Amino acid sequence: MNKHKMAAVGVAGLAGLALFGGCTAGASGGAGATSSSLVAATPMPADTPSLTDRNLAFQDPGLGHSIKVVAFLNDLPLSDDDAAAFAGSLQGGSVVALHVAATAGIVMPTYIYDSNFQIQCAGMVAPTPPNTYFAADLTAAGYSPWTNPDRAESADGWMTFTVSGIKNPTGCYLIYSRDATMAPGGTTIAAFEKDVELN
Repeated sequence: MNKHKMAAVGVAGLAGLALFGGCTAGASGGAGATSSSLVAATPMPADTPSLTDRNLAFQDPGLGHSIKVVAFLNDLPLSDDDAAAFAGSLQGGSVVALHVAATAGIVMPTYIYDSNFQIQCAGMVAPTPPNTYFAADLTAAGYSPWTNPDRAESADGWMTFTVSGIKNPTGCYLIYSRDATMAPGGTTIAAFEKDVELN
């Protein structure tokens, strides 16, 4: 089981352990022990937005894709119009941005798809996929939006993800995952997954 995909289960498990510990410690200190354990286990949001340089490269060995996670921005500035338009889905949270430079392999006539990337941050119930709603905000901030590269082509750009209810999220991970596929000769190419710590 992937530890980052199952963050919700992990948080629930920590809560259960904290409650169990509180019960065995005695009634007088149970509530205080539970509260402090949960706070210590879950990173708090950052006070201010931050840009984290990662420069971490990996390969998808099955397809030959070369991928480099360049940087992570935990709160992309939004225009007043977009902030108002997406206030309901953001719920006081953030739009985060991921800088990726990549070259698609030659094994298969296929793209590197943005849908292969998800973000999981502390406090999120489940990973979130990228979206294309905030391309204008990326451009206004001086960042080029991501475009999926075709076979043997390269791309260098930013993807955006909505993190509802969490401003300036921390404890974020990228989850790159690709399903198994069939090569032209009929050989099965195994599924692949890679997690990258972002901040």
